[in-house]
Amino acid sequence: MKKYTFIILASSFLMACGGDPEPVEDNTITEAIDEVLTPERAEKAQQVFRTVPSPMETASIFENAGASFNASVLNPVENVNKYSTNVQMAINFGIYGADLSYANIFDQSQASMLYMNCSKKMADGLGVTAAFNGETLERMEKNMNNRDSLMLIINDAFWVADGYLKENGQDNLSALIIAGGWIEGLYLGAQSLNKENPDKELMQKIAEQKHSINNLLALLGTYNDKDVAKMALKLTDIKTAFDKIEEEEAEATVSEEAVPTIGGGSTLKYEPATILEIAATVKKVRNELIK
Repeated sequence: MKKYTFIILASSFLMACGGDPEPVEDNTITEAIDEVLTPERAEKAQQVFRTVPSPMETASIFENAGASFNASVLNPVENVNKYSTNVQMAINFGIYGADLSYANIFDQSQASMLYMNCSKKMADGLGVTAAFNGETLERMEKNMNNRDSLMLIINDAFWVADGYLKENGQDNLSALIIAGGWIEGLYLGAQSLNKENPDKELMQKIAEQKHSINNLLALLGTYNDKDVAKMALKLTDIKTAFDKIEEEEAEATVSEEAVPTIGGGSTLKYEPATILEIAATVKKVRNELIK
């Protein structure tokens, strides 16, 4: 199934990225090393593509797990004017994109429009003015009550942004967009947890993001960029909490009727306290990003 959100588009862009990593100030990374990083990054991006859910997918996962829409946990639209650097705008492009998908998946037309405007402001700030031009916004307004059509339009808008970043060798910003969107998606889902009696299915969906964060960190590790490195450090704090989740290979079992049941894959073992710790850590990191 085609994925209608920019986070996946950004991932696929990175798989075929044509730009070299932005050089650091001390110029210690040579062009030869950069050339070695390109196929490695393509491989890591492919892993991210397979395992890191898009904002729409994340919202859908948590919706199916019993989460409900809560406008108060979104990044306030008033914050949009605070982001002035490319790094801030890229991260919050990801965050506002996740908020837009979250609002859209829950059929919140008014909120969708607000977060569409926030996404547009971030895109404009990054120089991708064609992504959310007048024609695109008009199409969005006309399809505001059609969730599938709206996601298709958003898909087109982010392809434009993707193309701009590719042409200008700014794939480091795409990495920040991916990370920001993933953090916000996880944050939104985790906010639906009842601390006194956390839902088992919702906890399981959060636990499954253990694989996603490992692959996302592997992707960020292919960049020689100080801002991507800072994001990786923040994600490492979240990973520390995820590392408390144990992964065990499933074993064959025998039912009461003595019929063997072959186990497959792996089982995640965790305590509710671990999932609540992940939720608290994600909240802390996310709130630092939207300041």
